[in-house]
Amino acid sequence: MSRTVSLGCVNNGAATMIDAVVLDTGFLISLVDRSRPCHAAAKAYYRYFLEHGITMFSPTVVAAEFALKQPVTDLPLRNFRVLPFTLNDAVRCAALNVAQYRGPQGHGQRDAVKDDFKIIAQAEEQNARLLITEDASTLPLYCARLTTDGKVRIVQLRDGFDQAMVNQDGQRQLGLGST
Repeated sequence: MSRTVSLGCVNNGAATMIDAVVLDTGFLISLVDRSRPCHAAAKAYYRYFLEHGITMFSPTVVAAEFALKQPVTDLPLRNFRVLPFTLNDAVRCAALNVAQYRGPQGHGQRDAVKDDFKIIAQAEEQNARLLITEDASTLPLYCARLTTDGKVRIVQLRDGFDQAMVNQDGQRQLGLGST
């Protein structure tokens, strides 16, 4: 399943994009709700993922959260790979030790913590290098603590669209154009 797309030269090698991203609930809400502050960033990332053939995984856990407020049919589902929560995902989630992150020492509501860890586990199981979210508090914190080996990086919509976030090495294009 691994595929890379060349974006340009970097130190005798090619800057490569990730080939898959896991979408969090906040991303999906921002994508379809024009009144959200992160709508423009979500739309820019979505368009970028489509244009560059990056697989967009939408976990069923995320679909359940989204469906609490609006129908999932409001989403462009044809462009997502729906990702069911499997036994392998469950085992990976348990290995991440979700229990240590639940209150009172941990952060976040019990159910939300459990769902965040399911999403992180699925990202790892799918070898998705990115998890894109609007969440600025809990999910990025968990990923920072858990992914010291760099398996999954968080892209936060509040930072706006940045192509470098999609590159595995953070490399930006120079944008010099043709002369």
